[in-house]
Amino acid sequence: MKEYLIFNIIYKWKYLLAILKSKFIKIEKKTTIDKLVYVAREADKNWIFGTKVRRLSQHSDLNASPYFHAKLRNLPDADGYYFIYPHYFCRAMRHNPQILRKKNIVMFTHAHYTTSYSKTHIAWCLNLADKVICLNSQVKQDLIGIGIKPEKLEVIHIASDPEFFYSHERNAGDVGFCSNFGERKNPELVYQIIKNMPEKDFHIFGKNWENFDKFHELEQLDNFTYHNNRDYSEFPDLYAKIDTFVSPSLLEGGPVPVLEAMLSNCVPVASKTGFCPDVIEHGKNGFLFELDATYEDVIPLIKKADELATNIRETALAYSWENCSKKIDELFINA
Repeated sequence: MKEYLIFNIIYKWKYLLAILKSKFIKIEKKTTIDKLVYVAREADKNWIFGTKVRRLSQHSDLNASPYFHAKLRNLPDADGYYFIYPHYFCRAMRHNPQILRKKNIVMFTHAHYTTSYSKTHIAWCLNLADKVICLNSQVKQDLIGIGIKPEKLEVIHIASDPEFFYSHERNAGDVGFCSNFGERKNPELVYQIIKNMPEKDFHIFGKNWENFDKFHELEQLDNFTYHNNRDYSEFPDLYAKIDTFVSPSLLEGGPVPVLEAMLSNCVPVASKTGFCPDVIEHGKNGFLFELDATYEDVIPLIKKADELATNIRETALAYSWENCSKKIDELFINA
């Protein structure tokens, strides 16, 4: 009840005003999409969101370009807008009412509700979009559960680059993790796996792991290497160092590193979150474990990964930026 009151009293009138303003804006009626804008923040340029809007717009056939904003005011004129994050769409409507007369597609990675952007708030706004892209099947069900119209929801697994990430021959070698430090990345499980599997060498690609309260113990382990804040251009060579990739996250929309690792022919061993249950067939092209799994559950799967003969890369080639972009083009054309 509280979140309904906050939304209705503080925020809803701003959207209603934007909708009213949009009615009086002259918009040329068109039957074609001649220009798209992929919207992200200025702060996203060197992060995964920046990569996504650049790659997706690059492969679009609809004259698409990325746009990095500071305050989401004065969006460039276009026939359609792709918002990489739902909060951006919410803000953009208030400051650019004309977009309500255009086509809008919003990507929803995973739930991140706050007092300002509650479930009520996000659901009300996303029902004004033409389409909402869910990165996995579970997100779609969750969004239906908070009141978003099912016909607006499309599942498209976000992509990676088969030309950037190259295959390598596995020889039951090292194990890797790729993430920035955070509690939802399940750092305690990462630590316990490395500590209790001394016969294997482990690598972490990421940053801020020095904030982990057991980082000192972790870096003392002889079988651990930390690749701190490495440039993204180095990632293909980093994945070539490992044969098994572990993703122990508690909550994800992707995670994209799973696809990167698979394109590098690493065997994924992943928790059942994000699109992992959609892209990994347990025992065929990787292994899945429950969110409450312990190191005693995961270590046997890492050992099984050494025995898997599948060409993992072949099972991930469909999840390319090009294929993903073409699917989004179709959504804009048919929305």
